[in-house]
Amino acid sequence: MGTKRKRVADEGQPPWFVPRPHIENTVLRLHEEILDFVDFMQHTREESGARRKWVQSIKEACVALWPACKVSVFGSFFTGLSLPNGDVDVAVSEIPCKSGTAMKMLADHMLSKGQISWLEIIETAKVPVMKVRSQASGLRADVVFSQPDGLQSSKFIKSQVKEYPQMKPLLLFLKYFLLQRGLHETYTGGMGSYLLCNVVLHFLQRHPASKNGRFYAGTSLGHLLFDFLRYYGQEFNYSAHGISVLEGGSIFSKTDRFPEKNKRGSGGPQLCLESPLSTQMDLGGACFRMPVLRNLFHHAFHCICHLMVTRSPPEVSMLCPLLIDPAHPVITDRFKLMVEQPVAFAGLPKSTSKVEEKQNPPKISENQSDVETKPLKKRRKTQVTEGLQVESEGVPAFGFHEDVSQWDLD
Repeated sequence: MGTKRKRVADEGQPPWFVPRPHIENTVLRLHEEILDFVDFMQHTREESGARRKWVQSIKEACVALWPACKVSVFGSFFTGLSLPNGDVDVAVSEIPCKSGTAMKMLADHMLSKGQISWLEIIETAKVPVMKVRSQASGLRADVVFSQPDGLQSSKFIKSQVKEYPQMKPLLLFLKYFLLQRGLHETYTGGMGSYLLCNVVLHFLQRHPASKNGRFYAGTSLGHLLFDFLRYYGQEFNYSAHGISVLEGGSIFSKTDRFPEKNKRGSGGPQLCLESPLSTQMDLGGACFRMPVLRNLFHHAFHCICHLMVTRSPPEVSMLCPLLIDPAHPVITDRFKLMVEQPVAFAGLPKSTSKVEEKQNPPKISENQSDVETKPLKKRRKTQVTEGLQVESEGVPAFGFHEDVSQWDLD
């Protein structure tokens, strides 16, 4: 589906809401509203086209500097799992210099061409990253160099999304659910996209619907969201168990696999999830705000229980306001995201020296997020984690998404 649902006349309801008085079952109405929400959050053809032009401009800048380099798109946009305000993750490989040098060269080139309105280079991160914003559209991009992990993880996630098509709507809802609470970033101790994807995958692997065809046919997204919140908010034993998503998924003894976990202070529940790419790595270790997340899932579970027990009327949203806030800019500014930005170093010659760059930092637009405007010293822990790259083929009911894997970038 390439078109968006029409807004309802009742301005008191969220823009994706479609009343369905003919459906008495609250779980089924929750299922339908999750699909409406996902449809509302999908990129339009125009938005996908703008992102394609933005990636192409980055690719052309890279090729101008290093003719033999390869440029690839990865991350949530590639998977079809990005929110409307999401950035584009770009990986550049086969370059004849170090990553830090390459980032500075690319930054100088794009600044001289007037292509970017904002820039930040973070070399102290686990994965050094160059963050830029397009002057033409205001879209953002994270550019990494010589980092194959994102592309490798995409192959794994791609196969899992094909096997579990419920992942996409659940992930899009949960990503916004965490974003509006500031719990979606790895470097602040939240649950980043890659970790969240594996957490949802483990839940679907262990769910009875994955093992029983009749049960699968009767399980809606409403059931799955209810069970997900109950599982991670009440049932999962964080102190004893770790998670593996390999070979159909399993849990293991955290003490046996990662004994160092027990040496840390208690501090509440801590998630342990082995990386499917490197089983000796614990992806959950960075999520140090897991106690907050567990309490959040627990609270949201009880919110859904309340909606079902009180038989929430069909004339009002089941997602708002108990689960998500429709007043967040990601929703209120849903179709106002792509705006031309002021040119960095406006009025200065295109070629600027390092001294001039320090004296005249790139302009930052008023509508940029607080995360982007934080000083570098406060962002030492920023990471670009293993990217999720999955196309949404085979799941037409979940909305239009351009097949990014067909882009001519190499």
